[in-house]
Amino acid sequence: MSDEDATNLPSRRKRRSSARAADELAQRLELLSRVVDLAPQRLDDDAAAHARQALESARGRLGHGTTHTVVALAGATGSGKSSTFNAILGEDLAPVGVRRPTTSEPRAAIVGGGAEGLLDWLKIPRRHVVGDATHELAGLVLVDLPDHDSTAAAHRAEVDRLVEVVDAFIWVVDPQKYADAALHEGYLRRFAGHSGVTLVALNQIDLLPEADRAATQEHLTRLLAEDGLVGVRVLPTSTTTGAGVDALRRELAARVAERRALVTRLDADLDWVASQVAVAVGDTVPAQVPADSAARLARSLAVAAGVDVVADAAGAAHRHRSSQVAGWPPVRWAGRLRPDPLRRLGLDKARSTTRRNQRDAARTGDSGTGLDTVTVGRTSRATPGAVAEAGMDEALRALVDRTATGLPDRWRRRLGEMAGARRAELPDALDRAIGSVDLPTQRPGWWSAASAAQWLFTALMVIGVVWLVIIGGVSWLGLPDLPTPKVGVVPVPTLLAVGGAVAGLILALVVGWVARVGGQRRSSQARKLLVDATGTVADHLVIVPIDAELAAMAELGTLARQLDR
Repeated sequence: MSDEDATNLPSRRKRRSSARAADELAQRLELLSRVVDLAPQRLDDDAAAHARQALESARGRLGHGTTHTVVALAGATGSGKSSTFNAILGEDLAPVGVRRPTTSEPRAAIVGGGAEGLLDWLKIPRRHVVGDATHELAGLVLVDLPDHDSTAAAHRAEVDRLVEVVDAFIWVVDPQKYADAALHEGYLRRFAGHSGVTLVALNQIDLLPEADRAATQEHLTRLLAEDGLVGVRVLPTSTTTGAGVDALRRELAARVAERRALVTRLDADLDWVASQVAVAVGDTVPAQVPADSAARLARSLAVAAGVDVVADAAGAAHRHRSSQVAGWPPVRWAGRLRPDPLRRLGLDKARSTTRRNQRDAARTGDSGTGLDTVTVGRTSRATPGAVAEAGMDEALRALVDRTATGLPDRWRRRLGEMAGARRAELPDALDRAIGSVDLPTQRPGWWSAASAAQWLFTALMVIGVVWLVIIGGVSWLGLPDLPTPKVGVVPVPTLLAVGGAVAGLILALVVGWVARVGGQRRSSQARKLLVDATGTVADHLVIVPIDAELAAMAELGTLARQLDR
């Protein structure tokens, strides 16, 4: 390695370190951007606003590059802030001691020039250019802030605005007011964790006896540590005698040369935001809605939808239609006096489709009679009763309570709001779900065979009865008896009449028994289909939205932990 390489090695390492810090900052800002996207309604308003403000401020400041380092001189009235400003720059740019407060508007000095756009972004119109690119402080933008204890609200507002966006601070205090509560409670504690970008100048040190200076400096350091500013360098200075000014200038020159103040400040800001977000999201990791809670909700919706009533109607409709097709013809008319159970509930899709097709055909002149499968929009079921409604509400509350166990109160409320957001839609959605189910209503093939057999037996019975009536009429008129064939001792007409009737009744009993068994099977099939349909409603209106919200909360928690490194 050459001597030149050896000489440049520390600066190269510093550049690599700075580049790595900048890369890490960019990654953290990306995390913060995702946090801000997820923050609405999941973080309290203050934490969400702080995160958004930190992101916007960081992006705005980074947009003006890292060539310049913005250092704010802040202090109370009479602390010597403006005189420190002049002393650092070696020029009388800020008026000193003319009136109180001395500084009413922020004033900036650009060492070496070239930061006009940055100062425009900082909204500091009063500016001076000092020195050139060879100046020991080249790259420094030194800002003299208004007095933070000014009686003018506008002055304090300017201080509050600028301390949020500058890269580093020099807090100028004097021996009389260095422990002032307005400074420590109003500002220094707000920036706990910003030690890396904070300097404190204990000014007017010449007013203290020599023996008290070290104790005063030690006490101030202890107060800063209590404020959360551990390790902050306290520099005793006097702009009257010039004591400590060179040390302060050298400290500034070193920090400006490193060009790390901006990254350090933004990192500290992100640490601050990350702590707030971490507290807001808590330690519990949200999981999906528990399966048993989802199942309980689905059962409550099935009850509210009257699944059992519809399933029983499907079985009853099967038996009813079986009797109409394959029952004993002489008594079928009585069955027609009873309404079809599914038709009564508005769930007879085939009939509804046929009527719709007939209306369409009449309107268009189409004589086709094909059946289309359509979804019935509404049914004639009774609306859910008070007990069923209460069951749905209780299931929703239980689901939220179980799912939100261990989560922050804000998240619990958010899940409760989401669970109830579409509560009013449930009855109508359940009705549509029931109406959309293709209930098992197809006719078994054996019905046709049984129907043909019934009509055959009825025809035989009618032939036998008519034959017997003719025989009786001939006998009553005194005419010669008609020849009557017999099977054994039983006349054929009697055998036909009685046999046809008995066979039809027996077949009707067999058909009824088979229809009851089939009706039970149809009820079971219908119940499963209906429960699935109502479960889909629970998923669509409640479970899926809550699971999506839980996933967003979990992601927010993960981002918070990654950000809070």
